[in-house]
Amino acid sequence: MLTNRGFSIGRWFGFNVRIDYSWFVIFALVLWTFSARVFPLEVPGYSTVAYASMGLVGTLLFFLSVLLHELSHSAMARRRGIEVEGITLFIFGGVAQTSMEAEEAIDEFLLTVVGPLSSIALAGLFWALSIGADFFALGEPTIAVATYLAWLNGILAAFNMLPGFPLDGGRIFRSTVWHFTGNLEKATRWASRGGRVVGYLLIGLGLFELFMGELVGGLWSAFIGWFLSNAADASWRQFRARQTLSRIPVSRVMVRDPVTLPEELPVDRAVEACFQRRPHSAYPVTREGRLVGMVSLDHVKEVPREKWAETTVHDLMRPIENVPTVNPRESLDEVISGLKMDEHSRILVVQDGVLLGVVTLGDIGAWVSRARDLGIDRKEEAVELAAAGSTDVGGTGGATAAGSSPEADTRTEGAG
Repeated sequence: MLTNRGFSIGRWFGFNVRIDYSWFVIFALVLWTFSARVFPLEVPGYSTVAYASMGLVGTLLFFLSVLLHELSHSAMARRRGIEVEGITLFIFGGVAQTSMEAEEAIDEFLLTVVGPLSSIALAGLFWALSIGADFFALGEPTIAVATYLAWLNGILAAFNMLPGFPLDGGRIFRSTVWHFTGNLEKATRWASRGGRVVGYLLIGLGLFELFMGELVGGLWSAFIGWFLSNAADASWRQFRARQTLSRIPVSRVMVRDPVTLPEELPVDRAVEACFQRRPHSAYPVTREGRLVGMVSLDHVKEVPREKWAETTVHDLMRPIENVPTVNPRESLDEVISGLKMDEHSRILVVQDGVLLGVVTLGDIGAWVSRARDLGIDRKEEAVELAAAGSTDVGGTGGATAAGSSPEADTRTEGAG
């Protein structure tokens, strides 16, 4: 669902936070709604500048609430031993991405339930602020902003508790079924169906609102419903893909006998022999046939061209200790997250210090595609997984919430 478009806004409590460019669409919509519709009705009689200021403050605090919701998911995931790769704010709110999914039902329950609980806590905080603002006579605008944010965070918590995957409520439902049945596949199937039902109901609500003349609200509800139903379908397909990949060893997919570079080779000759003539951006480095590291195009670009002849591949390479490697017997689902975290999206297949092959996301996608075309495995549904990202956890919504992938824990929740 998400792309790599966007930029980082730094690390928050140890988690990298990014903003996808699509986020500016929802930011502008929320800002306009607050400034032109909500606050003029709540507290009439103020100037356009006052309403614009109230709208800007309210919008910023609302998305801060969304971010805190995601941070609560991420903090609990980290506490349960699940690595969090980062948080992204996008058009539907936010998503926390993890490199793996929960291995036990209790882990998924705990890292999910903290999201709605954080929204409830924020609702209580803003409600207390509105009471304090009234008590200290801080003015109607301050009271209105705090009161509305309390209401929005309460709505957010309630919406995300709907029992449809991949909303928080759907994940809590899945973890509960998983706990009592011991069957993750059944739990995911039921929760995904719930997500589709919730999505269809939102589409129906949107059509009803359009019929009643609510153009913006109707279109938004229908769009959210469409997104949620698609996310539920994608989550189920990706779960099945993960099951398929768990049965395939790396040795069946890897590219055997990959091109290697001897460590004493000058950089200019490495560029001429490989980087300029071949499509790959990184190559294993060997010493007397033994694997010692990997050198990439990025490493080469750091060296001034006039020094290529006097610089060797050894001078630039990443030592093998810092290079992702796997055993040929490992299953593909075990290496997917490593591929995504590696800067060149490739992992070396090594046994007893000997390089046997290389595997990339492209290799996995090509193998799966051929297997499906040839009918080797009718259950193959891994094309999406090979092209997809990692895992996500948690989110929020004002008028919306949606999206996630069960593969490696994924949650998305919207804002609007």
